[in-house]
Amino acid sequence: MMRHRTHLQLAILLACGCMLAFPQPRCFGQAPDQEPAGPKPNVDETVIVPKKNTEPTPVPVKPSQPIEKINPKDIYSISASTNLVNLDVMVVDNNGNPIPSLTGKNFKVYDDGVPQAVSNFGTGEAPMTICLLIEFANRWWPYLMLALQDAYDFINFMQAKDWVAVVDFDLKPEIRQDFTQDRYQVRAALDSLRIPGFSEICLYDALAFTLDRMKDIQGRKAIVAIVTGKDTFSKLTYDKMLKIAKNGDIPIYPISILDFMNVRGMAGDMTAIQARNELNYIAKYSGGQAYFPRFEGELPSDYQQIAGQIRTQYSLGFVPTNPSRDGKYHKLKVELVDDQGNPLRIVNQKGKNVKYTIVARDGYYAPKS
Repeated sequence: MMRHRTHLQLAILLACGCMLAFPQPRCFGQAPDQEPAGPKPNVDETVIVPKKNTEPTPVPVKPSQPIEKINPKDIYSISASTNLVNLDVMVVDNNGNPIPSLTGKNFKVYDDGVPQAVSNFGTGEAPMTICLLIEFANRWWPYLMLALQDAYDFINFMQAKDWVAVVDFDLKPEIRQDFTQDRYQVRAALDSLRIPGFSEICLYDALAFTLDRMKDIQGRKAIVAIVTGKDTFSKLTYDKMLKIAKNGDIPIYPISILDFMNVRGMAGDMTAIQARNELNYIAKYSGGQAYFPRFEGELPSDYQQIAGQIRTQYSLGFVPTNPSRDGKYHKLKVELVDDQGNPLRIVNQKGKNVKYTIVARDGYYAPKS
């Protein structure tokens, strides 16, 4: 009995010695004595925070607080401290390509039909701030995936100083990637859109949310919305959403997937026609342009055209001759004229007339005293 006990004690000692001699195995892929890789972001932050022990770099002003609620009655208008109206204008040919080299003397602005003196003028290429707003609802998502896959092409038109955010929506909007200059973070945000959730589509609420979030950002900015144009459950009505789009200074560029579905015989109904008309008006009143590609091959050129238009906008500013603070909507109209005040004639390299289109927001709401 003593002999067996001695052998048992020896076996236990040997087992303990083995445990002391060999370290315990680590998780697969974990480096020894190293913290898990990857940043630990603060979910309340909405802009990039420089790492410690590095020199901070200037970044554009971004909204830092989440939006609690959108009140349709809170329509953003011109600041009460100044009557200056800022207006971004694009001039494009029939193919949608921007026409450069225009001067301030070529622009004539009308406020409710009354000519205005343009006091501020700027042009030239500038970095852009873009929000990719993507409808990702569990309805027609197989066709939406076609457009989503081609959204990756938009990354190819990003420049080093551009800022891009990714927001998707179904029942409510969700920020997948806040504004960043890192195209790999944009790609990762698109990669995360794989399984749609709710079947409801709240387009109007998502547009209002994005417009409100971007209202304080300076510089060239726009919303590129990959959508069907249909809305099933928004708290905001179309009229209220259109009023918000009218009053903002953020052009909206809808990329509709309706024609993808029409080609396949799935969206040729009155609802689709209404959605198309609504997207056209949203783009028009915000100063943007709506696109209705029928095939995937059209999307890269559409994204390239949008990027070119935003970069080559003309920035105008004027003080209205009507100083009243009536809170009413004032219609704007922009014309191109030559040195004699006649309609401007633009010719190509062969001397032929070039038909052009002036793209600008339809008007603005005056401040209310």
